[in-house]
Amino acid sequence: MGCSSCIEKLKAFTESNTFVIVIVYASLMVDNMLLTAVVPILPEYFYQKHEQELESRSTHSTTATTETPMPATYVPRNDTICIHQAENDYLAKEPIYIGILFASKPVVQTLANFAVGPITDRIGFDIPLLAGYIIMAASAILFALGKQYGVLLLARAVQGVGSACAATAGMAWLADRYTDNAERGRAMGIALGGLALGVLTGPTFASVIYQLAGKDWVFITLAILALALVVVQLTTRKMKVFRRSDDNGTPIFTLLADPYILTVAVCVAVGNSVIGIVEAGQPIWMIKTMCPSKWELGIAFLPISATYLLTINLVAVIGHKVTRWIFCLLGFYCCVLGSVVYPFAHNVLEVIGPGAILGIGVGFVDSSMLPVMAFLVDKRHKPVYGSVYAITDIAFCVAFTIGPLISGGVITAIGFEWLMWGMAIALFIFAPIVCVLR
Repeated sequence: MGCSSCIEKLKAFTESNTFVIVIVYASLMVDNMLLTAVVPILPEYFYQKHEQELESRSTHSTTATTETPMPATYVPRNDTICIHQAENDYLAKEPIYIGILFASKPVVQTLANFAVGPITDRIGFDIPLLAGYIIMAASAILFALGKQYGVLLLARAVQGVGSACAATAGMAWLADRYTDNAERGRAMGIALGGLALGVLTGPTFASVIYQLAGKDWVFITLAILALALVVVQLTTRKMKVFRRSDDNGTPIFTLLADPYILTVAVCVAVGNSVIGIVEAGQPIWMIKTMCPSKWELGIAFLPISATYLLTINLVAVIGHKVTRWIFCLLGFYCCVLGSVVYPFAHNVLEVIGPGAILGIGVGFVDSSMLPVMAFLVDKRHKPVYGSVYAITDIAFCVAFTIGPLISGGVITAIGFEWLMWGMAIALFIFAPIVCVLR
């Protein structure tokens, strides 16, 4: 009797709106853990491989001599990462390669979203979500097995397809199940907590596991988490493929032509480009200026992620009580302040303050703008949400494409400091555009 009652309660839960939030929360968390796990690992991983190659060449070149001098670029270290002046030539180029690798995922994700959005509108959310989990697991396995730059670049690109499926279908599913504007904003704010938690735990988890067990185990663990989502999806959901009897909704290019939807998308892209720039540039900047340990490269992102998580939960509770464009405008000015102060940090502790300000700023932008997308579709178009959240995902992708690409080239040319100050100027000029949403 008790067992059948538990089964009935579990079945009722899996059919509830709350379960939708849980699934979307977990999807965004795993996706963003995989997204950010590479941030503290790959710059140091490639730098270490470069140093090993130099040591190997030096060993071979000195076998015919009686003396074996130390390589010119060798600097003894235990857990910290310090550089010799002679290694600056390599570190000047590394941001470009890292920027291309980081940007490959959002580029592929952007292209995939033009297909995933309309497909989600036509066949529902179950199949795209399941496909997303499987592809994310495949990407994590590629990261675990890959040693060379080309394989890791492929793994990053493959993740873009999985992210497009999981994120777009998940957010569209939420918008479809929650029709009240206040409830929808609250549900999306809670689900975005998964994104924040993934961003929060990804770099820290990765840097700690990397230091203790190596790169492979970071991504093997993430592959297991993605496969766990596959199991949950298959055991709790019937894989429904449906065709809508009514019109399939507004085409994605028609939505892109709506000036208000386009304004929201640009706000999301510009706000999140700050994070894209910091993710690509901060580890190498820290290696150059702070001699950090491996785990410190990851822990330095905690202030951004923690305050982002707190902010989106705050806006989820009170967002419907305050005009959302005001939150967005406040978020941009927080990003301006954080970008100005960031380069003045000289150690990991000093990164906490400006990082926290940036997290608050981006949290205000994201948590205020995502519910607005569904509201605009309800009021100005047909209430079918796959395509509009494909646009939202494209906006995130643009941010994490432009951010790393700009970061790599600009850091090489003028340094991390002027990169952040230039970003502050651009954000300050852009911020008043948010007033269009009044």
